[in-house]
Amino acid sequence: MRTLYFDTTNGIAGDMVLNALIDLSGDPGRVGEQIRRVEDKIHEITGEGGHSHHHHDHSHFHRSYTEVIGIIEGLGLADRAENTAKSIYKVIAGAESKVHESPLDDLHFHEVGRNRAIANVVGVAICIDAIDADRIAYSKVCDGTGTVECAHGTLSVPVPAVKAMLDEYDVNYVQTDFEGEMVTPSGLAMLIGIGAVSEDEPEGEPVATASAKGARSADNEGLVAFIYE
Repeated sequence: MRTLYFDTTNGIAGDMVLNALIDLSGDPGRVGEQIRRVEDKIHEITGEGGHSHHHHDHSHFHRSYTEVIGIIEGLGLADRAENTAKSIYKVIAGAESKVHESPLDDLHFHEVGRNRAIANVVGVAICIDAIDADRIAYSKVCDGTGTVECAHGTLSVPVPAVKAMLDEYDVNYVQTDFEGEMVTPSGLAMLIGIGAVSEDEPEGEPVATASAKGARSADNEGLVAFIYE
């Protein structure tokens, strides 16, 4: 039994998940190059050059949920990777739909619809396919408290999209007394979208370990991921 296990007691963010999974993929160089090619393909599909700042510095950037799914379907991914990426975005879309009280067909993303965000989600999906675990599990998701500043202003922790996911899905979630955000919407959506289940510790022995700090990591080692066999 091959289990991919996340220690999420220090929080979770999209960049944490991607970086840890690249390290656990078995061939980080090859997988990293595959992800770079996918990002180039995304830029090609969207008509945005790899180094272009088109949209990226624009506070009114919008891309619909349907457009994002179309981009993913145009990448020529393996079936499992494509389905995983779409599953993650379905979780994100459901949360955004609830927060903004908008039907999915009318839903438009801001940050999570940008090329870089799509590439991160697809990168995670590619890594999940490469790792080929029989099951995926996590410890408990620990978040902070207080408020966080973002493009939408000052938000309470958990931020609205995270709270919407917690209302919709059975997540083993705990708030700590750390001041600030430890769980981002993209990180939690990835955990839910890849089908992770909560458990204290999987059976077997860890044969590989990777840790990754995110841009908003607290003063700790960040996300730690393991492969147990």
